Amino acid sequence: MIPMNRLHTAATLIAALSLLLAAATAQALDPRYHTHAEVRSELLAAAAAHPEITRLDTLGYSGTYGKAIWGFKVSDNPDVDEDEPVVLYVGVHHAEEVMGLEAIMWMIDEILTGYGVDDTLTAWVNDNETWFVPIMNPDGHELVLSGAWEDWRKNLRDNNGSGAFERDQDGVDLNRNYDFNWTAGGSSIPASDYYRGPSPFSEPENQAVRDLCNGVKPMFSLNYHSPRSSVGDCVYYPWFWPAQGYCPDYPHIQDIAVELANRTKKPDGTSFQALYGYASSGGCARNWHYYATGCVSLEMEILSVAVTVPGDSVDAYCRRVARGSWYFYERAKGPGITGHVTDAVTGGPIVAEVKVLEATSDQILPRTTDATYGRYWRPFVPGTYTVEFSAPGYLGLTRAVVVGEGEWAVLDAALWPESSGVPESAHGARIESVVPNPFSGMTTVRFAAPPGASPRVEIHDAAGRLVAEIAAPTDERGAGEVVWDGRARGGEKAASGVYFARLVAGETSHEVKVVYLR
Repeated sequence: MIPMNRLHTAATLIAALSLLLAAATAQALDPRYHTHAEVRSELLAAAAAHPEITRLDTLGYSGTYGKAIWGFKVSDNPDVDEDEPVVLYVGVHHAEEVMGLEAIMWMIDEILTGYGVDDTLTAWVNDNETWFVPIMNPDGHELVLSGAWEDWRKNLRDNNGSGAFERDQDGVDLNRNYDFNWTAGGSSIPASDYYRGPSPFSEPENQAVRDLCNGVKPMFSLNYHSPRSSVGDCVYYPWFWPAQGYCPDYPHIQDIAVELANRTKKPDGTSFQALYGYASSGGCARNWHYYATGCVSLEMEILSVAVTVPGDSVDAYCRRVARGSWYFYERAKGPGITGHVTDAVTGGPIVAEVKVLEATSDQILPRTTDATYGRYWRPFVPGTYTVEFSAPGYLGLTRAVVVGEGEWAVLDAALWPESSGVPESAHGARIESVVPNPFSGMTTVRFAAPPGASPRVEIHDAAGRLVAEIAAPTDERGAGEVVWDGRARGGEKAASGVYFARLVAGETSHEVKVVYLR
């Protein structure tokens, strides 16, 4: 709702806008395009017709009219936060760019109609949680639909407090209002079409999407736009930063963006292109979603050089956009790294940082598990990765993992409390150090294990094959060390490459990456 201290100004502005809208002699856009009221009616009808797989939520309200910003959830258990991947689709950051709304409404209809009929669509609903936000900017969208200003981009914030809507003074570009490089993008001048607002997340519309993202932690998000001032028929992904290079997850995000773009077709049958965006473009959705929440966040520019098409062409465009957008569900099957982080004493979930050393930097916020299940998801291309798990009050843990083609590598971690009163020897098997690493002659593996556990150190290659096995006796405290001289079980020298030293002690194990150079 509109805050009480803004009611008088808002009421004055609404009255002025109402006169403006009434002055429009005809609806500017073809009746095929949805009004806010039509979206509300259709979402309510869809929720009523499919209560077993849908939930309609109000995420927040627009800043001037107080119009609802809806989140439409599709899941086989819509009232439960399940331990499943989350996919998010958002339309109409910019008021004039209405094709994103149409694509989302098309997709909602297609997935609901197909549930229980089409095996693929049914599996998507059963195995994932999906959130659709059809209209993020309902105030600006209504101004465009009225015919008053078809090219309006921003929301309707009364920047100068005049109580009257002034085209050359008012509104905030919602796709410049996110809290990432906020001062680097957009404009500080209210008259600009790219005005970023008085502060990051000053706009309730952005706050609604922020709170949804922080709450549901999407694995994937797609924000729909249309190209009034950018390249069209493309998919943007994060990011290139001129002073710092590509984002830490660049090869993994690029892989997904390229495939999604390839599956999205233009009217002539050719594919969209995938392009990296710039970190210096400021507080846009795709950059903030990735920076703050860790999700793979893309931006699709529907159409080539326009923001709308004739009404009789809308369905064909929506169908093609949906074909590409649905790729997220296929990619949600892997490859990548996933697992749960739990308390080793209680077994309960932990909000822990999960740092993949091959894909991290101070450009991004820490990637953390969710509070409900202790779950994390990191879509990665196949390869070998080192993962550090940490949480306040717990002993950290480092593990190595190999990601194969088309599957999730499951890497769970049980962290021991620092002050649990549990003896150090009961903290399970832990490799304390491997020195030197990389090595060419021999390396020493120092470790700790529970007494009486008869530990051993196994050497595995990057494919998981056992290369060597070394008995690992301990002293009375459970401490010990072994030396690996780079030889395999048959006595021959192993090939140069990446290996994993795995300490196995009873039912616990711990491994670290070792690089051998002959």
